[in-house]
Amino acid sequence: MKYIIITILLITTFNLSAQDHFILAGGEVSWEKVYESSKSQEEIIAHFENSGLFKPFKVEEGKIYAKLKPQPIDVVKTGIAGVPLVLRKTDFAGTIFISFKPGKYRIFYTKIELVGHGDFIKKGERQAFEDHYVNKDGKAYRKYFLKKPKTIYNEHINALFVIKQAKKEDW
Repeated sequence: MKYIIITILLITTFNLSAQDHFILAGGEVSWEKVYESSKSQEEIIAHFENSGLFKPFKVEEGKIYAKLKPQPIDVVKTGIAGVPLVLRKTDFAGTIFISFKPGKYRIFYTKIELVGHGDFIKKGERQAFEDHYVNKDGKAYRKYFLKKPKTIYNEHINALFVIKQAKKEDW
């Protein structure tokens, strides 16, 4: 009985940590997640403006519009054996929209592109994410994407946008 409970807890924990933030609609892939934060809207805007992740970076009516600079996949950080070639030989970039509600901010990442290193895709060349990970009819992900890339991209994209809270140093 003890093993059954442990197994259920492990499966539940795994499912919660592997939540899917990718959205496939109209043949286009986007990524969306809401984060909770005790920081003010101004502090969050300042954090992302100073992060060096974006160029250009524009704030209009309290919302952020930005282009994500090409970001590499850290193969060691993934902790996954056999990271697919396309992830190792390309960076990801795209358009970011950040909106705010009290105590929350939402990241909407769209127009996701793969940027070549020169091995798999020509150096600096940009190709649509969908070209590699969505079926030709645009209605479903390729099975290949669902195996490892989806989890790896979810982890890396999430790590870019989570704002770590400063730790209190109580003596």
